[in-house]
Amino acid sequence: MTNKSRGYSPLQVVLHWTIAALVIFQLLVNGGMQDAFDDLLNGDPIEEMNWALLHIGVGVTVLLLAIVRVLARWRLGAPPHEGTSQLVRWISWLTHLLLYGFIFFMPSTGALAWFFGIEFSAELHELGRLILIPLIGLHVIGGLVEHFVFQNDTLMRMLRLEQE
Repeated sequence: MTNKSRGYSPLQVVLHWTIAALVIFQLLVNGGMQDAFDDLLNGDPIEEMNWALLHIGVGVTVLLLAIVRVLARWRLGAPPHEGTSQLVRWISWLTHLLLYGFIFFMPSTGALAWFFGIEFSAELHELGRLILIPLIGLHVIGGLVEHFVFQNDTLMRMLRLEQE
């Protein structure tokens, strides 16, 4: 679905950057959670419970914001993707599809691992982290290439607020 404006709504912009910041936080500050999960699996007292609770709280927040984001995207649409080739639009679409998938996949596998002790889910969660990091890099590079090489407004649409 596309909308008629040149940019995203203020809600969409705030959700994008909030989720991005929370995901990056989760990727950078996850050692305590890994230690806590190891303690949980071994039946040991959990020494890093504060880190675990923080990681869980941020993960649940990402999942809730992801739901709002998908509903906003469905309701408000997205501005048309102009000024690039069909191949670039396809790569952009695929990257966004994967990123949307990961903002649901990561909190879900993490919750299954922590709350139900499903070690396979923890392994999927860790594998997801290893895939998500380069995917985020591709997303950032794509935005910069569209801005500096193709000189279109793709990046600026997510940096400025449009009136709804």
